[in-house]
Amino acid sequence: MMKVLMAGLMLLFGAMLAFGGGRMLYRAHASQRWPVAEGTVVSSTVETMHSRRNTRFHPEVRYAYSVAGQPYTADTISFGGNDTGALNEAQRLTHKYATGTKLPVHFEPDDPTIACVECGNAGMSSYVVTLGGLAILGIAGAGMVDLLRSEFRSRRRGPQFAR
Repeated sequence: MMKVLMAGLMLLFGAMLAFGGGRMLYRAHASQRWPVAEGTVVSSTVETMHSRRNTRFHPEVRYAYSVAGQPYTADTISFGGNDTGALNEAQRLTHKYATGTKLPVHFEPDDPTIACVECGNAGMSSYVVTLGGLAILGIAGAGMVDLLRSEFRSRRRGPQFAR
């Protein structure tokens, strides 16, 4: 029973990874065809994140736009991610999208709260997460089939007598 539970948890974990990565890949590519609204950068800073082992730098760019007269704000530059960890790369993005800069904002037609500025960039991490999730899903699925097949065979043979 414990093996089936573990295989089920791995199936769930793999499905979550594949879904999350796949959704990012889909949005990255679909965003190229989304409607565009004019936006304005309302804040642009570099966030410093410290951990025990290193210091990372994250560009935090927030922009405002409106769709059908309804105001929105977002901070997604691209669905491929823009967290390189390097200070010069974070500064490059915050200079490119300085406060007050006008920019075209691509927004999801069914949900205008989902938006991006740089479309089509899926990023290697989205592919890795998707493929890793699919691999876990496949391995856990094969293990689950093997467990169930083994259980079915043992039940067909009938009860085993203790020795």
